[in-house]
Amino acid sequence: MLRIALILALLAAIGSLTLAILVTKPTVQDLRVNLADTSQQLSDTQNTLETTKADLKKTSTDLASTASDLESTKAQLEEVSATAATSKRRADNLEANLTKTTREKNEAQAELAQWDALGLKPDQITQMRAELKQTIEEKDALSEEKVLFLRSIAQLQARLLKYEEPDTKIALPTGLKGNVLAVGPQQDFVLLDIGANNGVLERGEMVIRRGDKLIGKVSIISVEPTRSIANILPDWRQGDVAVAEGDKVLY
Repeated sequence: MLRIALILALLAAIGSLTLAILVTKPTVQDLRVNLADTSQQLSDTQNTLETTKADLKKTSTDLASTASDLESTKAQLEEVSATAATSKRRADNLEANLTKTTREKNEAQAELAQWDALGLKPDQITQMRAELKQTIEEKDALSEEKVLFLRSIAQLQARLLKYEEPDTKIALPTGLKGNVLAVGPQQDFVLLDIGANNGVLERGEMVIRRGDKLIGKVSIISVEPTRSIANILPDWRQGDVAVAEGDKVLY
């Protein structure tokens, strides 16, 4: 009886095993197929990844090359722009020079036409211009001599009046003004930066001002071409206010 039970148990185990094999085999086969498919997909994905990496590397290289070309193009554009600006300035200068030259040419032609109307030849015109220049120079020289001559006359008249009419006031050029360069140690005389070249005459009197304030009055006692010495008139002193270097003298 035990033996029969063992046989039955063995048969039952074999049946269960057979059933398990029959049920599991398709699943295992499916898993193998899925594994094969997954391996193939993984391989394909790996290949795609490698291709993508290669494409990305190529794209990076192309991008770097494009950036370099862009910088080069930008530099060329800046160079061309600078050249264009320089060319424009030159063109503007040339146009301005052309306009000036055209104007001068037209003026010269008009002037030449005027000379032609007078029946004068170029050498005569040149001689006349030279003579005109010489005449102007001589006139200027005479004008300077006249100024010096008039100054000499004024100085001589002032000296003459000093002896003939000592109380007569000496007139100085209207608007004459100067500066105090130095003051005597006793506040009795001053050195001025104006002289005979400015029309200063001996015994001429000028007031001293500091800003808008009257400081005193001086009388010229000695005149040189560019300097003069004057006594400070005591009656015109303004209290304790002392004349100082830099004060203005006016007539």
